[in-house]
Amino acid sequence: MADQPAPETMNRRKALMNMSLVLGTVPALSGLSAESVFAEGKSIHKHLPPKQTAGPATLKVFNAYQNETVTVLSELIIPQTTTRGAKAARVNEFIDIFLSSANPSKRQEFLEGLQWIDMRSQQLFQTQFLKATPQQQTELLTRLSVTNSTETTSGQNFFKLIKSLTVFGYYTSKVGIEEELKFEGWVQYQGCTHPEHQG
Repeated sequence: MADQPAPETMNRRKALMNMSLVLGTVPALSGLSAESVFAEGKSIHKHLPPKQTAGPATLKVFNAYQNETVTVLSELIIPQTTTRGAKAARVNEFIDIFLSSANPSKRQEFLEGLQWIDMRSQQLFQTQFLKATPQQQTELLTRLSVTNSTETTSGQNFFKLIKSLTVFGYYTSKVGIEEELKFEGWVQYQGCTHPEHQG
């Protein structure tokens, strides 16, 4: 998969262009206002448990299989290149926490989307999505992302939703902000250093 160019819709360098999609989709999912959604994302990342991968005991919405599927999907959308990708940013855990406070119908819609991905992978490749090759996984997401896609509306809508949540989760994470966006503003103010102002 590394030698194949990623589809434009999954190109991480263009991901910021999709922030309008994020701010349009995520508030509808969670009931948050567009003005508060970015702060909410940072708050969720701040309180992620101190571990690299969420286990079943820490997950609020996903079971272990769903969590692994979301991990693979998000990493395909924002893969590791010269900087770390969605998996390192723990986007799967972000989405799990985010969905835990979402409208129940929207949460169910997302979970049904995960089932659809498996069903479609079975139809196309005779195997579950997680057992498909990276090339097959990418092919399925490409089929969902292209203009005039022949895939079902429900499949396309799920891809748009997980893409926007992945972009949103990634760019409100420490990895996304500091490594991808090169933001260096996390400086703690130490106070005036002039001797006459000490003590």
